[in-house]
Amino acid sequence: MAQAEKTKEIITFGELLERWKKEGREEGRKVGRKEGIEEGKREGQFLERRKMAQKMTNAGLDIETIISLTGFSENEIKQILKEG
Repeated sequence: MAQAEKTKEIITFGELLERWKKEGREEGRKVGRKEGIEEGKREGQFLERRKMAQKMTNAGLDIETIISLTGFSENEIKQILKEG
């Protein structure tokens, strides 16, 4: 009888372990999704600032003004101008 109880405990522990694994995976997916959304927003904001810097350059604004308005460094502005 003691062996049957041990087997039952092992199965219960195994089921508990699987549940924990599943919960861990679900939590990981949630965190991953959230991080992906945040990264996408940052990338979108960066691309929008870059586009604005290009438009400002085309409109004849000086680099100092573009730096002030976009938050880009002088080197970043020069790189944007180089890439067109």
